[in-house]
Amino acid sequence: MSPETVPGNRVGLDMHVHSIYSPDAVIEIDTIVRAWRTHKVLAMVCDHNTTRGSEEVFRRIRGFDPDIPLIRAEEISTTEGEVIGAFLTEEISPGLSAGETVDQIKDQGALAIVPHPFCTFRASAIDRHALDETIDRVDLIEGYNARNTLPEANHAAQTYARAHKKILSAGSDAHLPFELCRTFVELEPFDGPDDFLSHLRKGTVHFKATDPAVHQVSRAVKTVKRSWYQPEYREMIVRL
Repeated sequence: MSPETVPGNRVGLDMHVHSIYSPDAVIEIDTIVRAWRTHKVLAMVCDHNTTRGSEEVFRRIRGFDPDIPLIRAEEISTTEGEVIGAFLTEEISPGLSAGETVDQIKDQGALAIVPHPFCTFRASAIDRHALDETIDRVDLIEGYNARNTLPEANHAAQTYARAHKKILSAGSDAHLPFELCRTFVELEPFDGPDDFLSHLRKGTVHFKATDPAVHQVSRAVKTVKRSWYQPEYREMIVRL
């Protein structure tokens, strides 16, 4: 399916995208910036355990579109699964408990998002007990993840979010360029986390599931990148 373009003065926000700064992704910063220029779909880049991708993307976009707010984001590995921080003021280190990570996100005045909470395919999904323990401090539950291998995982997340009166987020979880501009929330322009939450409640979700085979590609990418950046490969690059 071809990418969508957001009409009028509304904004498309893909709330889960990975750039080349993630070890299992190959989406260049230029590609993410071009998605905004061409389709008006803004990527909330939340690379694994780093904010470098989001900082670079929004530095570039704000250079020609200064009204776009900075969304410094990160998908953080906790001891109990992954948590996303959005509108961070600084990077958060991995390896803390889910509760400690959520506390650090909230201490920054940022938003805590639980990605793919019921995806049984991924070992990185948050532990159910940890989710229940932190849900009162969580802002958003990812109810539409295009990379969930089974639709039941999204349905369970939507049901859980509604039971706890939490707002739903939607994201492609893109690691490959073709995944961009296919899953996002269409909403009014926003300024900062509070304004964003207000508009998100009234947003329209555009969702297109991705073929589960992409997970095999991501695993291959991770293996190649891990090998390529070993010292002997870096020396080879220098010689070339």
